[in-house]
Amino acid sequence: MTTVQDTRLTELKELAERAGRDLEDASALEILTWAAETFGKKFCVTSSMEDAVVAHLASRAFPGVDVVFLDTGYHFEETIGTRDAVEAVMDVNVITLTPRQSVAEQDAEYGPKLHDRDPDLCCALRKVKPLEEGLTAYEAWATGLRRDESPTRANTPVVGWDEKRRKVKVSPIARWTQDDVD
Repeated sequence: MTTVQDTRLTELKELAERAGRDLEDASALEILTWAAETFGKKFCVTSSMEDAVVAHLASRAFPGVDVVFLDTGYHFEETIGTRDAVEAVMDVNVITLTPRQSVAEQDAEYGPKLHDRDPDLCCALRKVKPLEEGLTAYEAWATGLRRDESPTRANTPVVGWDEKRRKVKVSPIARWTQDDVD
């Protein structure tokens, strides 16, 4: 028996695959505009604040868009400053996600420098779990992934289906190079 949720997930997956083909040659702004028009408040941008390119573009396509920032507790002050500047000067709603434990609490439970001893566990606790929880309200999310970043990202679609999260994943700058970002 097919549930309403299963039907919606099938629709989203088909939508993502079709949009990936149809928008392959579209500009980043056109891709983000499509996402905003298609998903409305069920669309967000995730940003590490390494740069604010996608957040800036998304603010133009969808003023007031949610920009989800994952504060792992290990960021440089400059990264937090970039997050604060994005919130202050762009028409976005920055949502800061944090892990369930502070770094000190994690150190007390698992020992210091878990990231050195068990990076997979540290990443699961500080990144994966908080992001999964933070994305539950959305059907689609945008990332700053680019094809030129690594061989494993060479085939990143501009719009695709994230099977693990069961959401539409939008990578509006997938075709960009570092020079384009700069």
